[in-house]
Amino acid sequence: MRVMTRFLLVLLILFTFTTAFTQDITVRGVIVDAETGDPVPFAHIGVCGKALGTVANENGVYRLTVPGYALQDTLCASAIGYTKYKKAIKDVAGEKLDIHLEPETSVLDEVLIKDAKVTARRVIRKAVNKIRKNYPRNPFQLKGYYRDYLKNGPDYISFLEAAVVIEDPGFDKDDDKSVIGINQMRYSDNYVKYFKEYVREFDKDTTKILIHGISPVFRGNELSNMRFHNPIRNYMESVPFIGDFITFYEKNYDFTIAYYTYVDGEEVYVIDIKPRAEYRFHHVKVEGKLFIRVKDYAILKFNYAYFVTKRLDTRKWYELNLEYKSFEGTMYLKYISYMNYYKIFTLGEIVDMFQYREFFVNDIETGDLEPIPQESRINPIKPLYVQEAPNDPDFWRSYNRTMLEQPLKE
Repeated sequence: MRVMTRFLLVLLILFTFTTAFTQDITVRGVIVDAETGDPVPFAHIGVCGKALGTVANENGVYRLTVPGYALQDTLCASAIGYTKYKKAIKDVAGEKLDIHLEPETSVLDEVLIKDAKVTARRVIRKAVNKIRKNYPRNPFQLKGYYRDYLKNGPDYISFLEAAVVIEDPGFDKDDDKSVIGINQMRYSDNYVKYFKEYVREFDKDTTKILIHGISPVFRGNELSNMRFHNPIRNYMESVPFIGDFITFYEKNYDFTIAYYTYVDGEEVYVIDIKPRAEYRFHHVKVEGKLFIRVKDYAILKFNYAYFVTKRLDTRKWYELNLEYKSFEGTMYLKYISYMNYYKIFTLGEIVDMFQYREFFVNDIETGDLEPIPQESRINPIKPLYVQEAPNDPDFWRSYNRTMLEQPLKE
C-alpha cells in the first residue's frame, strides 16, 4: 500500500511539474525610455532568437503570450536607438513587467562633422540608389498582424483585425502583383456601419461633406491602401504626401544629420526632415526622420507627420511610421502604421475622425515558398469585411497582437 501511495505521489509531482512547463503564460506591461520615462512606440518584444513576438503599441503598451515550451528561453525587447533588453522568461512568468530600455545614442563623430562629403542629402541619395541592392528582389512572404480602426476624438469606435500572409514578388516588380491571404479575421459589431458612414463613398455620397482634413484615399481595399503608403516598397511611384521616393532628396525638403545611434552595435545616421523655406507656411508644419545604416545605407526607419493649425488649434492630419529589419542579409518590413485625420459633416452631425491602418510582421519566409491557398486569398479591391475568412476564438486567445489602449466605445 505504501509503495502504491509513493508511486501515486511521484506521478502527481511529475504531472504538476510537466503541466507547469507546458501551459502558456502571458506577460504584459509598458516599454519606456529609461532616462525620460516616455513610452517607446512600436518596440518589439518576443522570445530571443525565435520568430515569436509582438510589437508594443504607440504608447509602449504590450501583451505577449509565450507557449509553455519556451518558458526556459529568454525574453528580448528592442527598438532602434536602445540597448537590447533581456530577461529569463521563467523569472517573469505571469507577472506585469514594465521594461526600461537604455538609450544608445551619441553625438556625431568629429571626423564625420569635418568631412564635407558627408551631408544628409548625399546620405539619402545613396540610400535611395541602393534600395534595389538592400531590399529583396526575389519573392518572399510576410506573415503578421493587420488591423484598422476608427477613433472619434479620443474614443475607439470600430475595429477590424486579421492574421495575414503577404506574398510579395520582390522589389523589381510592382507591389500590385503581391498576393494576400487572410488566415483569421474578426471585426467589431459596428464596424460595417461606421465604415460605410465615415470611410467609403466620399465621392458619391453628397450627404458627406469634408470640412477639413485628409479624405480617405483608396487604392484597393483597406489593406492594399495601407501598403500603397509605403514609400520604400513603392519607391518608383508617387505615394501620398511624399511623392516618389527616388527623387525625395532632390526637392521640397531640407535635411540635417542630427546625430547617430546604433542597431545591434552598428552605427545609424538619424536625419531630420523639414520643408524647404519656400514651402513653409505659418499654418502647416511637416516633421520627419530617416534612420539610415552607415555601413550600407540601408533605410531602417522612416517617420513622417503633417500638422495643420486652424484657429489656434493644431492637429496632426497625417502620420506615417515604418521600420525595416535585416534578415538573411536583406532588409524586410518590420511594421507599417499610418493615420489620417478628417472632420466631416454627415447624418446631421460634425465628426472628428482619426483613421488608422497598421501591419506588424512576426515571420518572414524566403526561398521555396508554400503558395497561399486559393481559399485564403482575398480580392485586393473589395473591402475586407465582405470577404470570407475564419474567426476561431481559440486562435485569438493565444495569438500575439498589438494592443489598443482602451476598449471600443459602443
